[in-house]
Amino acid sequence: MRRALVFVDCGPADVVLGVAGEGLFAGCGTWPGAEAALALMKAGWERAKDRRSMARLHEVGRALASEQNLDRLLDLILTKARELLKAEAGSIYLLTGEGERRELLFAHTQNAKVRLPFHRVLMPVSDRTLAGFVALSRESLNIQDVYRIPEGAPYRFNDSFDRQAGYHTTSVLVVPMQDTEGEVLGILQLLNRLDEEAGGGGVFTAEDQNLAQSLAGQAAVAVKNAQLREEIEQLFEGFVAASVTAIEARDPVTSGHSGRVADLTVGLAEAVNATPNGAYGGLVFTDRKLREVRYASLLHDFGKVGVREQVLVKAKKLDPGQLEMILQRLRQRELEEALDLLSEAWRSGERFDGARWEQVVRDRQAVTDQLMHLVCQSNEPTVLAQEVADGLGLLENLTYTHWSGERRELVEAESLASLRIRKGSLSEAERLEIESHVTHTFRFLERIPWTRDLSGIPEIAYAHHERLSGRGYPRRLGASEIPVQSRAMAIADVFDALTARDRPYKGAVPLDRSLAILEEEARDGALDHPLLDLFIEARVFERTVPRT
Repeated sequence: MRRALVFVDCGPADVVLGVAGEGLFAGCGTWPGAEAALALMKAGWERAKDRRSMARLHEVGRALASEQNLDRLLDLILTKARELLKAEAGSIYLLTGEGERRELLFAHTQNAKVRLPFHRVLMPVSDRTLAGFVALSRESLNIQDVYRIPEGAPYRFNDSFDRQAGYHTTSVLVVPMQDTEGEVLGILQLLNRLDEEAGGGGVFTAEDQNLAQSLAGQAAVAVKNAQLREEIEQLFEGFVAASVTAIEARDPVTSGHSGRVADLTVGLAEAVNATPNGAYGGLVFTDRKLREVRYASLLHDFGKVGVREQVLVKAKKLDPGQLEMILQRLRQRELEEALDLLSEAWRSGERFDGARWEQVVRDRQAVTDQLMHLVCQSNEPTVLAQEVADGLGLLENLTYTHWSGERRELVEAESLASLRIRKGSLSEAERLEIESHVTHTFRFLERIPWTRDLSGIPEIAYAHHERLSGRGYPRRLGASEIPVQSRAMAIADVFDALTARDRPYKGAVPLDRSLAILEEEARDGALDHPLLDLFIEARVFERTVPRT
């Protein structure tokens, strides 16, 4: 039952006090000393009422402090303000910009009676509007009827909403939202005080105004905290975007990889959220945890900036300069051999035979062409055929004349070892250098003062190449040591590496074959099988490779 205090005009008669349920009433009658008792009761009632208002205000403050999303916070402020002050409608304006460029942003509105599409609008800060006047003067406005504003007032009521919506605004309470330093962050505007006892519209009292100002102060602090948090989040967004740009500039071949891995990993996390049963039925990724996963995925390869460029972008076993040098030496050796034969014939007094000389040149060219084909074939990053590997022995003892006059190895031992790589383009040392990018990533990310809800980013990225079988790198973690976010990222990373269409050194693996390879990895204990099942069942892969 609602508590109520009811007074009755008794004229000269004494006043009688009574209690009905939880309410207190005063009636006419005779009772010595009743007036004094009534005064005490009124004072006590007002104190109790103030305590109730303060308690509700504290409750609102706690609610505002718990909401960190700015849009949801603005909605909560209006909801609580309208409840507390019994307002039919309300709006919030936020101040933006600096100095002469300050503007009012019509940021949020609520109306219990009518609904119209809401659009955020920027407007100049002018004392000719109610909100602008309050923003500039830092004084509250409590207007009983906005259509009867005195002529001398600098401000006027904008009735465009009333005309458009068929609404009628009467009483308006406009208060500045000032933080603890006195800065006006916005304006809280409440419309049409509801008078439940009279069954119609009422006016905002001085008590309502004080309560609204207290609430606006709490709201301002909450808004400032939310804006600061939003600024920090925008800072992180910009930093992450710049980092991805740096990664892709260093390794243009894999441009887009980080974004696709992030999209797939977040999609898999959302599939976990949408699956209430199974191995991960009890796991929920909140919005902030999803953001943590996205950042970790976008930055998982950032450590590649610490890998030598000639290794990072190495598409074939020899870099282009090495390959060209070997091929040039082979042609030089061909010419040297032909000249040696010609010189030997001349010294021995043989008669020059043009036809024989042309045949010698053709024979030398054929041998050189064969060797050059062998080098080019061996240079490809595909699996090295045994007959090709055996043929590389022909290059071991070949020499050429260096510009210094020395005879040197035509193919250095290091280049020959690279050509003998059985699979891929990297030597063992180069492979380890590439793998070191994970450690570089971790060392870089751990130095960033992430907010508490993003603190897991370094560890998530650090473990994305670990495998449940313990055969991953760089730490060879066991299954229990690998975060579930890293397990999800591992699936996304492998899938994108298989299906990427922009790698010049390999073609994209068809979707069905790529999924089959992932399933083989899961059966072998490398990838998380329940997560892979979700990846396939929820068709997360379609985020980057739509099924045709």
